[in-house]
Amino acid sequence: MAGNYLIGPPGGASRALRLAAAAAVLAFVFAGAATAQTPTRCKAFGDSITAGVGDDPGRETPGYPPRLENLVPGLVVDNRGVGAERTPEGLARIDGVLAEPGDCLLLMEGTNDISRGISPETTLFNLDRMASRATEAGRTPYHSTLIPRLQNARFDPNNVENQDLVQAIRRLAAEHGRGLVDPFEVFSTRPRLFSEYYYAGEEDPVGHPNGPGYDLLARVFADALLATDTVPPVPTRLVPAHGASQVPAEATVEVEMRDFGSGIVEGSTSLVVGGAPAPAPVADEDGRSLLWSYKPPVPLSGVVTMTLRAWDLHGNVYNRLLGRFQVYGAVVPPGDVDGDGRVTGSDLVRLGLAFGAGARSRRYDADADVDGSGQVDGEDLAILAANFGAGV
Repeated sequence: MAGNYLIGPPGGASRALRLAAAAAVLAFVFAGAATAQTPTRCKAFGDSITAGVGDDPGRETPGYPPRLENLVPGLVVDNRGVGAERTPEGLARIDGVLAEPGDCLLLMEGTNDISRGISPETTLFNLDRMASRATEAGRTPYHSTLIPRLQNARFDPNNVENQDLVQAIRRLAAEHGRGLVDPFEVFSTRPRLFSEYYYAGEEDPVGHPNGPGYDLLARVFADALLATDTVPPVPTRLVPAHGASQVPAEATVEVEMRDFGSGIVEGSTSLVVGGAPAPAPVADEDGRSLLWSYKPPVPLSGVVTMTLRAWDLHGNVYNRLLGRFQVYGAVVPPGDVDGDGRVTGSDLVRLGLAFGAGARSRRYDADADVDGSGQVDGEDLAILAANFGAGV
């Protein structure tokens, strides 16, 4: 399943504190919370994924906007996607787009910021300013999360930075009462995601949908505009961040979860940290947001795995791996492809699926390229075999 690749190995620097702080700084109140009324004319604003790169070549009008028009009766969607755009460039052109007729803004941008090394604080600031300018212009803004990046993406193939940014976008939308479209959640739980829903060309440094992928993306936008609740409660903050290393053994784990639809079922949630269940979370007044602040009674060690379960009033369930992080002093054995702290059969299976693939191949898995040669080959298999059974 594609989701197996969207929780990469620990080892990257923690960004969750920076992202949470940036979102908090942006939390002053803007007028114009998202309305339940379905808009009639939207501007689809974003980069090449909005523009429709990777779509069926025979399609006259590519991307999700024309499909969205067919899914929402009476809706007109103007495609204002620009290939390779970053949020600073988007902020520079947003006023011109908002000067056009319309009553809503569909804002999906930021994946190119990751590729170009733009700080998450800058990305969040730019997204917030674009959305607030839409409100000031009398348009209803909808924030959209990003879609998962390919396993062989040139930057962030493990979706560590992407997941952090996705959580921050959700938090930003919640803090300002704006609408949220969440393709990351829908795409990342799809079986055979990259083989069935993504463009198959080799020259794709990020990952673009194909025809079925744009069909799915349009459906996610339509559900949000029609207030159809098909997405479960989702994490909006995770500290330590997934992929963090050198985490103190006495660290406090903080997890925030929010439902953007019907609300979370009381008593449905369960957070497990390193095999131990955390106490019940604190809920906000409307039952849509939960917060865990948990310091395990025993110091943490090695690689810590966090899992989370919750469901909403419409029966949408979140029940899976939330993230992993490395405690200070942990030494992960080479060949631990899935990053769980041990070299086991699951690592061998994952390496086998990518065996023979080079960095330009869609089968390539950066985690399975144990020696970092750009090719998953016998050398990687030999390293895994030599460490089979080893753990932190």
